[in-house]
Amino acid sequence: MHSHTLAAALGGVLLLGSLNAAATPDAAALRLELDRANATVAAQVARAAYPEYFRRAYARYPNLPAGALEAIAYSETNWVHARPQAQDPKDLHMPRSYGVMGLYHGGGFADQVGEGARLTGRTAQQVIDDPESNILAAAALLDRALGANQADKRSRALAQPEDMAAALARYAGYGASNGGIADYARQSFAYGVLQTLQHGVDAQGVKIAPQPLRLERAFDPAQLRKLRAPALLLDAADDSVRLNPALSQDIARAAMPATDVGAKAVDFGEAIWNPASASNYSTASNQASAVIMHTMEGSYAGSISWFQNPSAQVSAHYLIRKSDGQITQMVREYHQAWHAKNHNYYTVGIEHDGRAADAGNWSAAMVNASARLTKSICARRGVNCASAWKGPGYDTFHLVPDSVRVKGHGMLSGNENRYDPGKYFPWANYYNLINGGGGNPNPPGKYWVDTFANATGYKWPSTLTPVGTLNQGTNYVYCKAWGEEVRNGASYNHYWLKTDLDVGPAGAWVSAYYLSRWGNDEARDNAGAVIPDC
Repeated sequence: MHSHTLAAALGGVLLLGSLNAAATPDAAALRLELDRANATVAAQVARAAYPEYFRRAYARYPNLPAGALEAIAYSETNWVHARPQAQDPKDLHMPRSYGVMGLYHGGGFADQVGEGARLTGRTAQQVIDDPESNILAAAALLDRALGANQADKRSRALAQPEDMAAALARYAGYGASNGGIADYARQSFAYGVLQTLQHGVDAQGVKIAPQPLRLERAFDPAQLRKLRAPALLLDAADDSVRLNPALSQDIARAAMPATDVGAKAVDFGEAIWNPASASNYSTASNQASAVIMHTMEGSYAGSISWFQNPSAQVSAHYLIRKSDGQITQMVREYHQAWHAKNHNYYTVGIEHDGRAADAGNWSAAMVNASARLTKSICARRGVNCASAWKGPGYDTFHLVPDSVRVKGHGMLSGNENRYDPGKYFPWANYYNLINGGGGNPNPPGKYWVDTFANATGYKWPSTLTPVGTLNQGTNYVYCKAWGEEVRNGASYNHYWLKTDLDVGPAGAWVSAYYLSRWGNDEARDNAGAVIPDC
């Protein structure tokens, strides 16, 4: 961290102190941006020590695949040393997780903190408080998971990094529950870690080198289709997970039974249907006249697993993944999810991946997906999107009027121990997205897609003539064409998408390689529809 960067952040702190409580809206917005910048720099300062801690952990456990610990930390906490507040267990979104690695400490999931402490000779409190001890504990747990199938229970170096998928599933810490749906949650965790390794990360002090992984080696074809699919059917009655034929007709068409059960199973067509345990919600009627924003205070895969646990006594209607905006529905909108205490009878709850205190939590993919979902709920259920909270956000409970029908969990009476989604949630931008600024529903001839990084635009479907940039996030494209292959390791795509660049001309081309939701040589929009040929 350069000294002038830190000085600028500290200067921001001084300026914050000069803004009085009667600040104008512009000053309030400036205060938030300065606070966000300060929090971002503070996170980068803390992260500067972590690469050395990771190196020491690999030195002690040399059979761990390179990058695995860094990718787990990014998937679970965004490299933030999590320090959850003490709460009544019945008020938790999911079991608390601790430290850079997001280790669970019982409460319904495995006691990774206690087991990691035992394996490393540290105390449980050290694993909770000290980032290096936390990383070392996770390394010990992953090393144990690698050796679980060996006769002597000792880990072995893997021939390929993709081979750690099974060990990642064992490591996940979701407890002893087995079966199709529980296994899917563990596979989702493994997929998220390997996807992070495949794409790599270089942002805000987090550096993970991309690796040429072949996810086809990590998961069998049926598993991989489910993990990548926009629409699944998870049936609690027979504990099965399968592709949803009604919403993914052109994915493995030959394997699909002829039924429309999936179309009837979800309220929002973009969502995966994955029912919560019947012990965690009520089938009583829900007026669905307001939408409530939450943060999971943990991970997407962990929340799916927890809402499936009959002892959880908590649920939400929808969950959204940070990395690519994937949406899972777990409770029907006309039923009451248990997410907001005495407000459950009239609200639809949306849980967002990550933690409210993390200034870097709100990815474009997750915010845009959330806005599409909320906009759909407003249209279908008659919720007044124009009444939505416009900001600011808060890091303490803040009651807002009942007339505000799209708001945060920490703005509801009776939920005084909450403040999610927190002060960094982009309320002003969100308001614009759900009230016309997002461009949805799709205009004729436009298909909405999410991209995981800024994509260079070209004059033709090749890399010969760069003309500008399509920014990361949700964008529209018109059509596709087959062209020059774009490849990074085992990830590749021959399709090119015609679009209007954010920086540069209209009618340029970007590679479909940058699509967040799809695999090699796929070109689909966010709803799973194949983008037509130009």
